[in-house]
Amino acid sequence: MQINLIMKATHYDHGIEPLISKEMEMKDYSEAEDIASKLNDISKAKGEKRTEYWVVSTEIPSLIKKVDDDDIPF
Repeated sequence: MQINLIMKATHYDHGIEPLISKEMEMKDYSEAEDIASKLNDISKAKGEKRTEYWVVSTEIPSLIKKVDDDDIPF
């Protein structure tokens, strides 16, 4: 199952590592890209220069394993 995570990074001064968090998750990649773009537009409109959003797509493996009779030793 594919999942698309909308990530948020808040950058700081003085060599402090950015704070990275998951904002939301979606199934549709293009919809996630649209929302990340809109979130970036909103943060720019608010004057937030240290915040950015982007999409990370990943595959989540199934927990249900298909059992094949040929794989069972007798």
